[in-house]
Amino acid sequence: MQHKTERRRRDQGFSIQARLSSFRYAFYGLMTMIIDQHNARIHLVATLSVLALGLLTGLKSFEWLWVFLAISLVWITEALNTALEYVADAAVPETNELVAKAKDVAAAAVLIAATFALMVALWVFWP
Repeated sequence: MQHKTERRRRDQGFSIQARLSSFRYAFYGLMTMIIDQHNARIHLVATLSVLALGLLTGLKSFEWLWVFLAISLVWITEALNTALEYVADAAVPETNELVAKAKDVAAAAVLIAATFALMVALWVFWP
């Protein structure tokens, strides 16, 4: 038997209202992440700082490409890490060694992305 949500989604087809709702949910998720996660706020300050510095220093188009790639990678990994944490906490509220390991690995992904972003920033902005 199909899940009700799957049937409803297929039966509704494409609609502008449904697409607008999906964007609203995505922006709600972004705001939730920024409000709830301290590291996301740090990423926001870093993002705005790097964008301002890029405008002030007149980056070339290929440098902007690297900056946007680095920023996007950090935000994507932070969002996935946050989603994993929410789901893990909901599914297994008590302390669990495997859940802790999964959270640590997801956090490592953010660390890897942030390290890449730092390397890009040094390459782009270092004299």
